[in-house]
Amino acid sequence: MSLLSRWLLVLFAVLYFLWLSTHKASTHGPAIHVPFVEDHSLTVILPVIQSTVASLDHLLAPFLVTTTIIMEVAIVCPNSLVPDVHRKLRIILSNATRGHPRVSLYPWSGVTHHHQASVEAIARIKTQWVLLLDEHGFKQVAECDRAYLVHPRAVHLPVGPRGFTGSALNWSQLSSSDRIQPAAFLVPPFVVPSNLLARPLLTTPPSLFWPALGTYVAKSTLGLFGGIVIGADILNKVDCNPTTTNGSDDDPDSRTLVDPSSLPISDGFFVLAFPNKEDLKNFIPATCKLHHKGYTVLAYLYDTIDEAEFSGTVNDRNCTVPYFRRSKETAGLSDWLNSLGFIPDIVIGLDHQDLVSSTFSLILELPPFLNTTLIRLPRRELPYTEWIGTLTLDELRHWNVPEITLSVITNNRPHSLRRLLESIQRTLFYGDKVNIRVNMDQTADPETLHIVYDLEWPHGDIFLHHRVIHGGLLPAVVESWYPHCDDSYGLLLEDDIELSPLAYAWIKMTLLRYKFYTERLAHLLQSSSGSASTSRKSSSSVPPAANPSTRVRSSAPLRSQTPLPPTSPKSHAAGAPSTSPLPGANSTTISPSASPNPPFPVDSSIVPGVRSNKWTKSWKKYFIELVYLRGYVMLYPNYDDFVSLSTNHLEVGSHVRGEPGEVYERKKRLFSLPLMRLVGALARGDGDVGHGPGLLDLPGAALPEWDRLPVLDLLGEVSSMEGIQARGDQRRAELDVCVGVESLPASVRDLLCHIPL
Repeated sequence: MSLLSRWLLVLFAVLYFLWLSTHKASTHGPAIHVPFVEDHSLTVILPVIQSTVASLDHLLAPFLVTTTIIMEVAIVCPNSLVPDVHRKLRIILSNATRGHPRVSLYPWSGVTHHHQASVEAIARIKTQWVLLLDEHGFKQVAECDRAYLVHPRAVHLPVGPRGFTGSALNWSQLSSSDRIQPAAFLVPPFVVPSNLLARPLLTTPPSLFWPALGTYVAKSTLGLFGGIVIGADILNKVDCNPTTTNGSDDDPDSRTLVDPSSLPISDGFFVLAFPNKEDLKNFIPATCKLHHKGYTVLAYLYDTIDEAEFSGTVNDRNCTVPYFRRSKETAGLSDWLNSLGFIPDIVIGLDHQDLVSSTFSLILELPPFLNTTLIRLPRRELPYTEWIGTLTLDELRHWNVPEITLSVITNNRPHSLRRLLESIQRTLFYGDKVNIRVNMDQTADPETLHIVYDLEWPHGDIFLHHRVIHGGLLPAVVESWYPHCDDSYGLLLEDDIELSPLAYAWIKMTLLRYKFYTERLAHLLQSSSGSASTSRKSSSSVPPAANPSTRVRSSAPLRSQTPLPPTSPKSHAAGAPSTSPLPGANSTTISPSASPNPPFPVDSSIVPGVRSNKWTKSWKKYFIELVYLRGYVMLYPNYDDFVSLSTNHLEVGSHVRGEPGEVYERKKRLFSLPLMRLVGALARGDGDVGHGPGLLDLPGAALPEWDRLPVLDLLGEVSSMEGIQARGDQRRAELDVCVGVESLPASVRDLLCHIPL
C-alpha cells in the first residue's frame, strides 16, 4: 500500500501537469506560449574582484537605466573590498538617472572564488529569475544577446549565449546558430530560475566550476543537458527590436522562439498546507484567483493519515484544486514536498502551531527551499483572504518584507483612545508581526494612562513613549515614528480615528502591488480614508487643498466630481483609487522616503496661496510643504458611497475648537465616513458584518497598475506625476535653494544639498 500510495501521488502530479500543458496549447494554438518573465522579477548578480573595482561604473552602466524587468542589481564582492566598492557606488549612484533598479551589496567570505560566491548569493535573492554575470559583466557580449538577457523568456533552465558541449577531457564551445542548442553547461552571462540553484554546491576549483554546475542542473531537471544556447537569428527576430513588448499572444514570434516540446514552462507553483478540507474551502476564493492567473496550486492536508482517501479535488468558482492527504510515506510536509517534481515558489499555511505546522519554517530554511516564501495566515481570517489571490507571484514573494508599525498619538481623550484601540483589535493582520507604539504627551490624564498600561497586544511588541515635558501635537507627530530600514512603514493614528477591520488588508495589498514601481513608490504615501478630492465648483475662499473640511460630499464617488478630460492619456475606471498630494485627515501610512524634513526656514511661504501657511503649530503645514516640493502623492481608496478604511470623528482638541452644536456637527459630518465592514456568509460572528462595497469592489476586481491611477494636484485638478514633480522642482528653484540639483525622490542628500558635504 505504501508503494502504491507513492506511485498514485506521482501519477496524479504528472497527469495534472500534462493537463495544464494541454490546456495552454489549446489556448494558443499548436505551440505552447513561452512568455517573457514578469515585470520586476529579475535580479542581476555582478561579482566584483580587485581588478574590476576601478571599472565598476562601466560594468553597472547597462543596468542603471529605467527598466520594468530588473528589480535589483546585486554586487557580490569579498569583505576586503567592501569599503572601496561602497565608496565607488556612492559616486556612481549619485550621478545615476531616476528609475534605475535597486543596487545592493552582498559581501562574501569563506568560499574559494567569486564564481561560487555569485551562485551562493542566489539563495538570498527574492526574485524568481537571476541574470548571472561574471566579473566582466556585459563586456564582449553582443547587443542582441544583451537584449535577450535583460528581457528573457520564462524557461526553467539556464539560458545564455555561451555554452559548451563534449566531455571533461574535450570541451568545445558551441558555435553561433539560428536555432536553440542544448549544452552540457553554460558560462556567464546566463539567465536561470532562482529556485533551480537553491541547493548548495560542492566546493569546486574555478576551472571546473561551470561544468560542475551544468552537471548539477542536468541532474536536478532530470534532463540530459545543463543549459540552452539561444541562436542569434532568433534573437534578431524578436529581442533586438527595441519596440518589442512583453510578447502578446498575437505575436507569432512570441510563440515560436523556443521549441515547446523541449523546454519546460515556469508559471509559478503554490502549495497550500492546511490541516483539513474546511480550511482549504475557506481559502478557495483566493486559490481560484491564483489558478486563473495560470499558477499551479496543489494542497496538502495533514490533520489525519487517511488511507481511504489519499487524494481528491475541491471544486469552486470554475476552478479545481487537487489535494493530497497525509500518508505514512508523506507524514510531514518535507516528505511530501520531496515527492513532488518541483520546488514550490510559495507555501501558504496556518499560523496555528501543531506537530506538523511547527516544522514549516525549519523546512523552508534549508535547501532546496531557500527561495520558497512561507505565508502563515490565522484560521479565522481565511474567509477574508480573496484579495491575496489578486497579487502576482513576485508580489507574494515579498509578503514578509514590509514591516508596518502602528503609531498611536494620544493625550487626554480616553474615550477616543478606547474607541481607536478597540477598532485596532478588530483589524485583521493576516499573521503579520505588527508592533504598536503609543505616544502620550506629558499632560495625559490618569484614565488614558490606565488604558495604555492595560493594553494587551498579541500581534507584536508594545512601545510606550510618555513625554516628561509637554510638547503639543506637532512634536508628538514628529516623534511618533521613524523608519529603521527601506522596508519599514509607519501607520500614524491620532486617537480620534477609527479603523475598518480591513484597513491593514488595504495597506498590505497596496504596498505589495505598488512596491515594485521603485521610482514611483518613493513618491507614494497612503491614506486609508476616502477620497480627499474637492469639487471644482467649491465656493471656498481658500484653495480646497488647504481646507479638507470643504470637501463636497454627494452620493457619487470621486469619478463624478473630477472627471478626467477626454484627452487624458489614461482613463479613470469607475471606483479606481486615486492619488493626490493632499495629506489625509484620517490615518496615513508613511514610507521611509518621506521621513526627512526640507531645509527651508520655518517662516518661508513654501506652497503659494494655501491656508496651511498660517498653521504655525500644525505638523500638516510642514508635511504639505514636503509633499509639494518633492512631488509626493497620497493614495486614496475610492469605493462607492464613500465607504472607507478609516474615519475621523473630529474630536475637540489642538486643531478643532469647540463651536455651537449645529456648526460643530456640520463640520463633523464632512469628515465622517462609513467604514468598510466584513462581508460574506463566513463572518466571525462578532456582529461586525455588513453589506456594501468590499475590498475587491474595484475595476477588474483588483488594484489597477500604477500608470492607470489618476493623479490630482493640491487643488483637486487632474494632473500627472510629472506635472506635480515639475511644479515642486520649479518652486525649489524659485526659493534659491538646491538650484540645479535634480530632485531625487528618496535622497536625504538632495534635501540637504545646501549644506557642504
